[in-house]
Amino acid sequence: MKALKPKLLKLHRWVGLTLALLLTVQGLSGALLVFRDEIERGIHPAMTVEPAATRAPVQALMDAVEARHPGVPVSRAEFSAWDDGAVLFKLTAKDGTRWLTAVDPYRAVIVRDGSLTAWPGEWLFLLHDSLLAGPVGETIVGIEGFGLLFLALTGPIIWWPGRKRIKQGLKVITDRGADLKWRTLHRAGGALVAVVLVGSALTGVLMVWKPQFRDGLRLATAVTDKPSPKVTEEPGRTMVPLDALVAKARADYGASELRQIRFSDGGRVAAIHLESDLTIRPEGTKQIYYNRYDGSDVGHYVAGALPVGTEIVDWLVIVHNGMFGGAATRLLAVIAGLSLAGLSASGLWLWYSRTSRKRKRAPAVAAPSMAEAA
Repeated sequence: MKALKPKLLKLHRWVGLTLALLLTVQGLSGALLVFRDEIERGIHPAMTVEPAATRAPVQALMDAVEARHPGVPVSRAEFSAWDDGAVLFKLTAKDGTRWLTAVDPYRAVIVRDGSLTAWPGEWLFLLHDSLLAGPVGETIVGIEGFGLLFLALTGPIIWWPGRKRIKQGLKVITDRGADLKWRTLHRAGGALVAVVLVGSALTGVLMVWKPQFRDGLRLATAVTDKPSPKVTEEPGRTMVPLDALVAKARADYGASELRQIRFSDGGRVAAIHLESDLTIRPEGTKQIYYNRYDGSDVGHYVAGALPVGTEIVDWLVIVHNGMFGGAATRLLAVIAGLSLAGLSASGLWLWYSRTSRKRKRAPAVAAPSMAEAA
């Protein structure tokens, strides 16, 4: 092991230096996203509305959004878990421009509207998810994840001081210069959060390559893919009101809270997401897909009634963002994100300090005298 440590240290150092800036971005953005909903309510006061005795029809909310953005497809509507929360509609124009429109669910009036730059929470999510670069960015994030996994696994091996010296190995020396202080803090901090970072990196990688992960699981257990129904376009035909689809979903699958409506296949398919009482997974939903022309059920995906392999895939995001254990694990996810940013920044500083000392120790090359030159 002693002979292996210097080689691991060198690899650890260069992988860390290569990914330091990206990992800092991932750590800080991830920490903020853990409490994204709460933060957005704070920075966007309009998202908090005055509750009334009855809610407006869902179709009325949709009509208000389509009137504001005619011809721009709505991709989803997100219904707040708070009674005083606005409904958030997400739209994407043909040129790729993203719009978010918040609607008062009691009065069907728009309370906030703007493109992606006006919604820092959504912008931050896309930065964390894909570096604002689409599929290419997702791949880069996946590679980052592999790098972080390597760093989190090798860090404790390099740090390991032996069972009898663990307490000493976790000690941060603060009275012998900045270099030693940051070095011991980097090593001790990395050792303490390594397990959490391994979990974050592993789940992040598996989410980036989720289809490949599903295929791998199929070798051992059954895995169900989400439905992707197609509906033939019928120009001029009136679509079934969204409220009728929600009522049908509740009648057939249980009268639970509406959490999302997602639209696909050019808006001809609506997936009604109701809270699932069949699973302990936070944010687990019953997803029922409807043909919007005739209201027929064209597929379903019910959390808690899926094969084990499928449930494993769906738990990835919950473990990744710390939602699985309530406030305690969410706070742990925040600490992990901030620690990742701190480890990346301190690693850069230590490399800079080390190279600076080497330059100072290098003997200066004296200029030749005139006699020597002659």
